[in-house]
Amino acid sequence: MSALTIRDMRLADCGALEGLRSEAALGIAPESELSGHLTRAWVACAPTGDPLGYLLGWWVVDELEVLALGVLSTARRTGVGRALLEHAIATTRAAGGHRVTLEVGRGNVAARRLYEAAGFCVFNVRTGYYRATGEDALEMEKVVAPREAQP
Repeated sequence: MSALTIRDMRLADCGALEGLRSEAALGIAPESELSGHLTRAWVACAPTGDPLGYLLGWWVVDELEVLALGVLSTARRTGVGRALLEHAIATTRAAGGHRVTLEVGRGNVAARRLYEAAGFCVFNVRTGYYRATGEDALEMEKVVAPREAQP
């Protein structure tokens, strides 16, 4: 998607992304997390300024734990999710972080492909983790090197 802008998420963005609320994987309400001291959140916007998706995470010591990554259905498969994930990885690296982690349902093939393409690897399986479905959760990580350690 051309001219995509990624910026810090604001409370006003939550209404525009309300359509994502019904998706089980996005059970965390961004508006309740934005004021948290651990929270890091970004929104991807179209050239018009309209929010298309967001990434919400917690910064803990030296790593980012991704809690939610959601893209409006009309903007899927256009690079919005990839751009948000790349931004989170770059921001983690620039802040001296060492790792980005997340969890994804074993059956969420589209998300798994996105994460694997970004260099994430499974480091743990939580068998039957999702109570509603009994699906396994795959814990994934990407180890990032601080900017000065890169070739």
